[in-house]
Amino acid sequence: MDKDLLVALLVVLAFFVLVALVATVGEGLYEAPSAVVIKDVDVAAAAINASTAALNITAYLDNWGTSSGNIKLFVKAFDARTNLLVATNRTDVGILKKEETKAASVLICVERHGDYRIRLVLIEDEKSIGDYEVYIRGLEALEPPEHARLSLRAMDFYVESVESVGGKEYAAINVTLYIDNLGSDVSGLRALVKARDNETKLITARQWLDLGLLPKESTSLRHATLHLLNGRDYVVETQIWQEQQIIKEGSGFVALSPFANRTIAVRAEEETMEVSPAVEISYFIPSQQQSRIEPLKAPRDVGGGERHPTPPMPAGFEGVTAVGSLLAALFLLKGVMGRGK
Repeated sequence: MDKDLLVALLVVLAFFVLVALVATVGEGLYEAPSAVVIKDVDVAAAAINASTAALNITAYLDNWGTSSGNIKLFVKAFDARTNLLVATNRTDVGILKKEETKAASVLICVERHGDYRIRLVLIEDEKSIGDYEVYIRGLEALEPPEHARLSLRAMDFYVESVESVGGKEYAAINVTLYIDNLGSDVSGLRALVKARDNETKLITARQWLDLGLLPKESTSLRHATLHLLNGRDYVVETQIWQEQQIIKEGSGFVALSPFANRTIAVRAEEETMEVSPAVEISYFIPSQQQSRIEPLKAPRDVGGGERHPTPPMPAGFEGVTAVGSLLAALFLLKGVMGRGK
């Protein structure tokens, strides 16, 4: 064989060996990106107690490529206001086969009073391959399982009486609570009803109520009386307690300032004058006499015609009527006796 031909064949062979070697080494250096992704996330929440909620977070993982490496799912909860990490947990998902979908769940516990940013991170063979975020709000609306299911529907206020103590006028305000029991029969609950001065924010009156039995799926009325200084405005707050915990709260507003004298500016020169209230607070006391007044009875129908009740005779006219009748009788008697003669 010609020496030059042999050299050429060796060069060609070496070239193909070099190409195969480069391809093998390059394949070893190149890693295809993972095909595992978080397709969707579900969050289920439940109140453990008055202060803590449990979040069951389920991620649905899809593998769009070949068999994956070892997958781990990390879940972190951040306070939405401060962005601080408040809870974290993880679970081992394992290997996902080609075109496989798998659900992975992680449980974390957070405080009920707060909003959270939940971040999910996928780890494959100690490398991060993707993440996902959801936001959680309104956990305080969750009812703990041992708590009574109540709703404080409304509060009504009316003036029971007004009295003067030490030269100051106080109003007895009746507070009516409308309480819905959305669950089964419950008893042993108490309510604290208190009045907070709207300007000073001081508690000026309060009363504890034993709510007694609240029948299931019903609305019950309970009453409290607060003695409040006239001429001020108040926020009336109600807290329903079960054992040592508050399970329901509500508030209303009572304005007594319209019943007090006020100083107003008359002209731009800052001249002022005292203005008396247009109404008195005693006007709002329910009349006790009205409940004792009997309704008018319709007159009996005599002769088939429509009758109207005769208006009552003014006081003092009964005697005048009797004298007139007596005089008329005497004149008639005198006339009869004259004809007899």
